[in-house]
Amino acid sequence: MADNLPPLKHLRFRAPAESLPFGRPGGGGGDTPLFHHDRDSHARYLKSEVARVELIFDQVVQYREALSLSSEFGLTLNVVSEPGVPLAFGSLNNVGTGNTPSIVLLNLRFEDTDRGLVTKAAVFVPYGQLKVLQKKIDAYSDSSKDKKKGLSNSVLLANIASISVAAFEALWTDPADLPGLDEVVWFELWIRRDEKDWEAQLKHEAGRLQLELPTIKLSLPEHIVMVVRATRRLLESSLGLLNALSEVRIARPCSVGLTDLPGIEQEEWIDEALERIQWPDDDAPAVCLIDSGVNRGHPLIEPILYDANMETVFADGDRSDDWKHGTPMAGLAAFGDLRRLMLSTGAWEQLHRLESVKLVRLSTDHNPENYGAVTLQALALPDIASPNRPRVFCMAITAPGPDTRGNPTSWSSAIDIAAAGVEEGGGVPKVIVLAAGNVRQHPDGFVYPTANLRASIEDPAQAWNSITVGAVTERIQIEEDDAEAQACTAIALRHGLSPFTRTAHSWRPDWPIGPDVVMEGGNLGRAQDGSCPHWDSLQPLSTSATFQIRPLVPFNATSAAAAQAARVGARITALYPDYRAETVRGLIVHAAKWPQALLAREGIDPYAAGRTEDVERLMRSIGYGVVDESRAIESLRNQATFIIENSLQPYRGAWNDTKLNECHLIALPWPRSKLVENPDLPVTLKVTLSYFIEPNPGTRTWERSQKYHYASCLLRFRPKHKDLTVEQFRDGLDADSPMGGSAPTDPGWAVGGTRRGKSGSLVQDVWRGTTGQLADMGHIGVYPAKGWWAYRNFKPGHELHGCHLKSVNYSLIVSLETEANLPIYTEIEAAIQHIEAGIDITT
Repeated sequence: MADNLPPLKHLRFRAPAESLPFGRPGGGGGDTPLFHHDRDSHARYLKSEVARVELIFDQVVQYREALSLSSEFGLTLNVVSEPGVPLAFGSLNNVGTGNTPSIVLLNLRFEDTDRGLVTKAAVFVPYGQLKVLQKKIDAYSDSSKDKKKGLSNSVLLANIASISVAAFEALWTDPADLPGLDEVVWFELWIRRDEKDWEAQLKHEAGRLQLELPTIKLSLPEHIVMVVRATRRLLESSLGLLNALSEVRIARPCSVGLTDLPGIEQEEWIDEALERIQWPDDDAPAVCLIDSGVNRGHPLIEPILYDANMETVFADGDRSDDWKHGTPMAGLAAFGDLRRLMLSTGAWEQLHRLESVKLVRLSTDHNPENYGAVTLQALALPDIASPNRPRVFCMAITAPGPDTRGNPTSWSSAIDIAAAGVEEGGGVPKVIVLAAGNVRQHPDGFVYPTANLRASIEDPAQAWNSITVGAVTERIQIEEDDAEAQACTAIALRHGLSPFTRTAHSWRPDWPIGPDVVMEGGNLGRAQDGSCPHWDSLQPLSTSATFQIRPLVPFNATSAAAAQAARVGARITALYPDYRAETVRGLIVHAAKWPQALLAREGIDPYAAGRTEDVERLMRSIGYGVVDESRAIESLRNQATFIIENSLQPYRGAWNDTKLNECHLIALPWPRSKLVENPDLPVTLKVTLSYFIEPNPGTRTWERSQKYHYASCLLRFRPKHKDLTVEQFRDGLDADSPMGGSAPTDPGWAVGGTRRGKSGSLVQDVWRGTTGQLADMGHIGVYPAKGWWAYRNFKPGHELHGCHLKSVNYSLIVSLETEANLPIYTEIEAAIQHIEAGIDITT
């Protein structure tokens, strides 16, 4: 399968371009609804169900007696409700007294059916205690006896559809299907904690079965969670092991709430992880956090954040994290969601380090008008301390306030200046990742997602040259097992907008959209009373600023999303140290994809006719999509990415008679022969153009004007249409050419030329079609449009004198992807070698 192919490094394409001149349910109060049965017939039916269970008990007893095994065992019963009515599962518990063992409700599961919701309860019944259920049915069959302490047995029994023995199936609470009997998987075992030492029993059975149990465990109020690698058949073979469990799930990072651990047990998890981490070199690339400082004494942070790499804008040298924000940012920027690290078992290669600049603190408020200057100061400090270290900056600080509608401010402009490397006194281009800002209040009755669609991205995240990161979520399973938590449902569906994120729906339609990309930002619960509680299992997990007490902490919203995006950028930088900042920035966004599940749920087909408004709405919520880290750093045999880094001089002439100067025609290293040989396979082409503008802010630039522009210049790309010859396409790149306004359109592009023309300094589009169509699309043009460089005159001696003759670096990133087993990567690699050697591959 293609998914199992080994990863490959992205390709570089250094051939010069041809320069062309321009011419889930809730519950309510009231009486419990009862399923309509004839009481006598239903009682007889339930008695027959229990009789079958009793027969199985007797068979197990005889089997165990023959083997001289203890009679201390039980069976797990699966009690299923009638559809559309509740199950009074609390009545299934029966606490034993003295030496009498208890009947225990183990778990609840729910299934939507055409007739209504069905509730399934797993109940552990010790040998000898089936009589408790039999007595309930006897009382139910005689209405004169159907009362006990004011409670009617009919509330429970009338709504039961079946009672049966079902060991493993009744313990399975994972949303995924049951694994095959002989499939080796990692299981998460939820061991019961009550009057019996079930943990010891499980360990004894595991030893007998030769199962290796990790030493690390998760102790919760009513459970101990351990993981084991085994087959379902092996687990099912041990009644003693199954008796110790209340639930079985797939062992995956999102299913363990490590924040429920007491501090000392969290430390044990961390100690184990520390033994597996391969730390980076001292001069490795870094994520530099512009935040509230970092408490670097955290055991996961200290090895990758030296004291010398901690800076502050405060004269008193304060670098501590008093907001308790920068430290969890650091954990996510270093490792991502810590569940991945904590629950992995192999070596962890840490490719990058951390740096910290403290920009804000509780005791000091910067004046809003000074944020831009202070931020520039903060961004400059790491370059002074470690000038040769590549880094990705990350800032999750935003200014709550009026909707900017996307218009630039001094703060956002300062970000653009720093990213472009055009600070006063000089600078270098930078990759700067910003959080989009958060919806901070979630009152009872919070209207999702309407409130998020109305909440505008906050300043300075409207900056053009940054990567602005919003939030979605895949965390939809509430893992806390207390009654309050289990009465909640997650607000957002999988791949849906995080309830914390902001969007750009209120921005000007002619202004660049935001966010650029989205990443995991956590979810909220919805209680039956309409409140929106926070549950740790719905949030990413990170490092705590108060690590001496509890070293792990949940952390959410666009801050968490931005930190994870910056981590991807640092990993790209570590693997490709010679890439420009424009390329690293572009690759992060290039690796984003719109989740297919979300598109299907919203009824959006980006490649269908008349879908312009749908795509616009989608992009103003989640930008170009969710960043796929693996695709950001690796290619595959059938999914190849190549990078072109070049520069272009957009204008020529005198400053008062400036004309467009040049466009670039690029013959791409196209695997044309393979595409023609297999013409009917579905294929995807993605193109991303990344460059930096030099900002010229002011209210004049907020409206359309031929003279006033915010951006120094604009660059755009135009892909060759399959029905154009190369000569026709070459002519069409000149806006004054007859082909300029009459080139055919291609509905296969999701964003389309009109929307691409409204993009800022990061332009992306995705095309879908067949390999045969793609075969004749092996050229692309990069061309300029006018900005303020073309209209502004500065005196000699001014750093911007002659700016109309400046050049712009750009990075063009191209990917071809197919699910078919085509050797796209090797074909492109060979084509690059031929082109760079001067061999014409188009003939």
